[in-house]
Amino acid sequence: MSDTPGREIAAVVRETGTGPVIEVSGDLDIDQVDVLHAVFNQVLLRTPAPSVVLVDLWAVPFCDSSGLNELLRARLQAEQRGTLLALARPSRQVVRLLDVTGTDQVFEVTEGPPARSA
Repeated sequence: MSDTPGREIAAVVRETGTGPVIEVSGDLDIDQVDVLHAVFNQVLLRTPAPSVVLVDLWAVPFCDSSGLNELLRARLQAEQRGTLLALARPSRQVVRLLDVTGTDQVFEVTEGPPARSA
């Protein structure tokens, strides 16, 4: 662990016409992963289950193995409910992490910005 504090994570749920978008900002690491876990549970346990959930990772400058594990856990949870969990606009660091770990083959990734609700 570093003595340098990371950027505190924030996860905001925005409703769109195609389903919820979880906008994540800050460092997704072992110290902050519980915040995202709680938001994933809030969104993925809805009844009825959403058909698609986008996770906007544009403002995530750092993601460690704990953060990646939480994304994978949420993907599995979503899949079990018949929901597609897709990653939108991942930062360069997140793209690199997905590539190095081979998990870029597991997630649906979109480079375009999530649609804004009117």
